[in-house]
Amino acid sequence: MFDARRILLGVLSIACLSLTGCQFQSISALALQVHQSRVDGSGLEPPMTQDSLDITCALPPGWDQMHPEKNLLYSHRQWRSPDRHAGFGVAYFRTPIPLSASTIIWLAKNQYVKNESEDNSGRLIGQWTDTLGRSWFEAENSLYHVKGYAMTHGFDAWIVYSGYRVRTPPPPTQIDLAERAANSVAPITAEVH
Repeated sequence: MFDARRILLGVLSIACLSLTGCQFQSISALALQVHQSRVDGSGLEPPMTQDSLDITCALPPGWDQMHPEKNLLYSHRQWRSPDRHAGFGVAYFRTPIPLSASTIIWLAKNQYVKNESEDNSGRLIGQWTDTLGRSWFEAENSLYHVKGYAMTHGFDAWIVYSGYRVRTPPPPTQIDLAERAANSVAPITAEVH
C-alpha cells in the first residue's frame, strides 16, 4: 500500500536542502493520548504499545500483521483485514533535523499520488489539518484509496494511514474500523513518559 523507502528518501532530500530549518510546532503527545482515550473503541482491542514505532494504538482483532520493515532510518508496520481488502499502517522516521508535519505529508501524498500505481492515475482528494495539529490527506489511484496523516515531535515523525483496494472495496464497516485504528495512534515521547 505504501512505499516508506520512497518517502524516506524524499524526507532526507528535503532535510538536506532545508538545513536552515523553519519554525513549526510539534504535536502534543499528551493531547494525542487524551484523544486516543476518546476514540470509539468498539471492534478494536485496547491500545497496545508498538515499541518499534514508538506509539500506542488500538488494533482490530484478527487482522494480519504484515512483516515489519525496519532499518536504521525508519520502521514501518501494516495490518490488514482477513479478506486483505482494507488495512492501516504506521511509518516511523527519525529525521536528521526537525521537520513539520506538512512537509512530511507533502512528501507522502506526492509519493502516493504519483508512484503507487503503474498508470499514474493518482489524484489528491483532500488535504486538511485537524484540531490536534495532524496534517491529513486523502488520495486515490487505480489500486488504492488512502486516508492518512503525519505528525511530528522534535526529530520524530510518523505517517499513519488507512486504506482499501478500489477494485474490491470492503464493507463500509471494515473501512471504518481501519480508519478508527489509524485514528487511535498516539506517540510515546518523553513528554508523556
